[in-house]
Amino acid sequence: MKFKAAMFDFDGTVTEKGVWTPSPKMTDALILLAQKMPIGFCTGRQLESFKRRGLTELLREIKPEMRRSFMKNLFLFAENGSIGYSFNPKIEDFEEFYRVEWPEKFVQREKLRTIIGKAVKDYGEVYYDTHKVVIVIRTNLHDMYELNIDEVYKLSGKIFKICKKILLKIDPDFEKYLHIGDSGIGAIICPADGDKDRAIKEFASFLRKYKDIKIGRKAREILAVGDRPLAGGNDYYFLNGSYGTAYTVGDFTGVKWPKPVMDGHNRRLLNSQGTLYLLNTLLA
Repeated sequence: MKFKAAMFDFDGTVTEKGVWTPSPKMTDALILLAQKMPIGFCTGRQLESFKRRGLTELLREIKPEMRRSFMKNLFLFAENGSIGYSFNPKIEDFEEFYRVEWPEKFVQREKLRTIIGKAVKDYGEVYYDTHKVVIVIRTNLHDMYELNIDEVYKLSGKIFKICKKILLKIDPDFEKYLHIGDSGIGAIICPADGDKDRAIKEFASFLRKYKDIKIGRKAREILAVGDRPLAGGNDYYFLNGSYGTAYTVGDFTGVKWPKPVMDGHNRRLLNSQGTLYLLNTLLA
């Protein structure tokens, strides 16, 4: 298939496991791809975190005269797909083009934050920052200087289970209202209609309306790449939803869908190496 746009999870997909910024090779490939097609990052991060630990690295590698054209083709789907941003050259900054509301009638966001904060205090903390929609719970290993990513993943899974148990206690059918995902570095709770599959749908709609790009109803012309495709992973709806053409670069055996990334020797490529292989294929 000839792809017309591409979307990427960030941590563990564009970056390597346990690394917060992309490598120079990845940065160069993303810059080149943005000259060919619109690209989007779909991440649990909020806008400020993406600017600080992602965009800065990308812009550092771009010649000043190319920055405007790059930014016009760059999109951010933050907070696990709950908010979409496009770059407005008139204000030289990102602006929202959609936002999903938290289902306050189901459970008040601040009340849930308090309940979860008490329940996970021995393993992590609710991240009180500039997230506008989602609830993010980080492990207490998150800010350690020497990060053992396997230990972080293990603790993240424990936090995810605690949070899911709380949601099930509120309502066994909570998934009608909220989705919870294990990002590997913590848990993310977002509105059910504001997960990463919504991001693909909104990206397709924007490209049709404002870029005059022909995208089908299921948006198969949009490549979607993530690393946590299993049920409970924060890429589950991104890679198993109704929209896009999905590939996984996650280290999970026995996964038949979404497609794993294989090199020319039929070897599976994981995390940023798999994403870089796909990027180079698109650029060829």
